[in-house]
Amino acid sequence: MTSSPPERPRVAPRLNAEAELLHLLEEIPTWPDAMLVHMHKRFVSSRLFRVHHDPNGPLTKRAERLRDAALAEMRVRGLQAPPDTDA
Repeated sequence: MTSSPPERPRVAPRLNAEAELLHLLEEIPTWPDAMLVHMHKRFVSSRLFRVHHDPNGPLTKRAERLRDAALAEMRVRGLQAPPDTDA
């Protein structure tokens, strides 16, 4: 008989994660154009922003907020999203 592997403990979000997210959202309008476009692409394509870091998985809720904020700022500035992003 084989035993199943032990369950990995669930990790609680960092206490300051929401504050960090809000700070980053406030910072987005101050980014130069090139950084804004680059970070929008990262928010959409990096597996760091995907559920369980699955490259084909859905974006996390926080990543969606960052992507949407970056895209909104790009629209304010008249910038286009790169064609290889799915936003």
